[in-house]
Amino acid sequence: MEETKWERYAALGGFVFVVCNVIGSLLPGGPPSTDDSSVKVASYFKDHAGAIKIGQLLGGLATIGLLWWLGSLWRMMCRAENERPRLAVVAAVSLGMGGVMALLGGAVTTTTALRIDDLAVDPKFFLILSNVMLASAGFFVVAFLGAVSALSYKTKMLPAWTTYLGWLVAALFLVATGGVASESNAFGFLGLGSFLLWCVWIVGVSSFMWKGSATTS
Repeated sequence: MEETKWERYAALGGFVFVVCNVIGSLLPGGPPSTDDSSVKVASYFKDHAGAIKIGQLLGGLATIGLLWWLGSLWRMMCRAENERPRLAVVAAVSLGMGGVMALLGGAVTTTTALRIDDLAVDPKFFLILSNVMLASAGFFVVAFLGAVSALSYKTKMLPAWTTYLGWLVAALFLVATGGVASESNAFGFLGLGSFLLWCVWIVGVSSFMWKGSATTS
């Protein structure tokens, strides 16, 4: 009973992640295009420095919530694999690595905003670097969603709609990873759309985890 209670509380981490990350991502407004001039890019970092810093802080808090949430998901996956975790390991490692890449991408953006007046190089370099790092995080999200969805399809661990949505989001993220080798803004828009759909998936899984733990407690 004690374990299921804590699993239920940890499921709330998914909601914390979605709220903090969505607010933090949207707070600075739309980022400049890679086609914009260096002056316009620099102006964006100057004008939105405060929002960018708050966004990074919220992103860090969101990561804490996601890790707590992952603890409950890990236990669910381990039970589905009869305590012989394989896909659970893939999911945990992938989500951890993806989170690191995303935070580092945000750190590049925040550092640029903090020291925009001291930059001796084109600020577009750091904009593109951050974009590439965020696109790289997509590879790990694909692996995470693939592992969870595959196990759910096999064991009916989660509702069927979350399984199919997980595969759809994984496919979209995979396409969006083209941003690691291109400056096209289309990959950025696709990545944002994939992220928002992923948030819907996380809310759905978190709701199921909360209700499931409540039923068994």
